[in-house]
Amino acid sequence: MESGGTGLMGLLTQKMAYLNQKQSVHAENVANASTPGYKALEVQPFTFDAALKQASAGMMITDPRHITPASMSGVNAATVRVKSYDTSPDKNAVDTEQEVMKVSQTGIEYQLITSVYRKLAGLFRIALKGS
Repeated sequence: MESGGTGLMGLLTQKMAYLNQKQSVHAENVANASTPGYKALEVQPFTFDAALKQASAGMMITDPRHITPASMSGVNAATVRVKSYDTSPDKNAVDTEQEVMKVSQTGIEYQLITSVYRKLAGLFRIALKGS
């Protein structure tokens, strides 16, 4: 089953890729929690409008063996610096507790999306088998 389409499976795949990127940004923030001068980063939110614009781009993959360009992979969400109201004396602006909460929330969202993806794939399997 191809998951790179523009239908529901494609949107779920894009959301999972977005959540992977978000998890990696938060992990990077936690890893740099003691780096002097480091400013925390945040991934811009995944929106339906952005996914729709990306899906309606002029480029299409016509063969599953083609290499998917980064602009179509769903993992190129923009990152922005987080506005921090609390900085340490070494000018580090990472709030470790906030980052750990964000990592946990992202994990929960990812589990939800993979659960929906699995259920949808199961429905497709049932439809194809005819039972």
